[in-house]
Amino acid sequence: MPSKPEAYTFRYRPERNRHVDCSTRENALAGSRRRRRRRRRLQINSVELWKSSRCTAKLTGMLRSVSYGTLRQTVRRFRGNFLRRCSSAPESKPGRPSEPTHTTTGSSWRQGPVTWRSLAITTGVGAGIGFLYWQQKERKAKELERSVTAQVSSGKPAIGGPFQLVDARTRQTVTDADFRGRLPLFYFGFTHCPDVCPDELTKISKALALLDQRLGHDRVSATIAPVFISVDPERDTPDVVNEFLRNEEFDERFVGLTGSVEQCAAAARAFHVYYMKTDESEDDYLVDHSIITYLMGPDGDLLDYFGKNISAEEMAQRIEGHWKRMRLSLA
Repeated sequence: MPSKPEAYTFRYRPERNRHVDCSTRENALAGSRRRRRRRRRLQINSVELWKSSRCTAKLTGMLRSVSYGTLRQTVRRFRGNFLRRCSSAPESKPGRPSEPTHTTTGSSWRQGPVTWRSLAITTGVGAGIGFLYWQQKERKAKELERSVTAQVSSGKPAIGGPFQLVDARTRQTVTDADFRGRLPLFYFGFTHCPDVCPDELTKISKALALLDQRLGHDRVSATIAPVFISVDPERDTPDVVNEFLRNEEFDERFVGLTGSVEQCAAAARAFHVYYMKTDESEDDYLVDHSIITYLMGPDGDLLDYFGKNISAEEMAQRIEGHWKRMRLSLA
């Protein structure tokens, strides 16, 4: 009589995952399911990463055609939404304790109002928007400088024109005709500027001090007029401008001009000055503007201009050359 066959015993010999104890069929199936889930999770993460990179590339391409003002509004809206999302927290129902937003399991990166994936995507998109914003700003500044250079080289500069403003010291109306017969230096800025405007006015003051040594204080005072024109008339009242120009580092011969919003805008248009207010708040804000000092001739035509990278020594040398060519001196 044949013997009874022995019971079949399933034996699993792990080859790739030897540290997992799979001595039974149930453990073997559980290990297989874990591996499938792990592979599936990696595939999902790869697809999501690919989709996010595609979305970022498409968004970057669309932003290249966005105007400068729209790009600024997008940056402010993105910053506000991101801060509100980071500060939000899940609300707990009355009578029940709030659920924890983070756990110690492997899926803790999925919990909470902000995930690591969304934070990485948000950071990448924000960096792209910021870079494009900086490119737009630099492009506008370079276009303005190229236009000024082309107009100077053509011999028919269109910089300058009629304007009507208020002298911050005397409260008298000042027009472009009041500077005829002299070499005025026009700089457009605002009194609440933290660094650029004070630095530029200090540089102009140093150039005037060098001209005093070379040409004489009386001659310089009679023929060269440094002028500060505000591009922030809403805050730069005559009293504010007058107090701003009392800085001990600024030359005392500076003339401060301000006026209404329409008057300051007309003067800026005459000199092709770019400026735009950043809407951070109603009272505390900055003004983006071009950083150029204009040297005008005695007949109101543009003689020269000085950018941010020009030193006080080079500015003084070029002004002295124009001064000698125009032969402006006291009788």
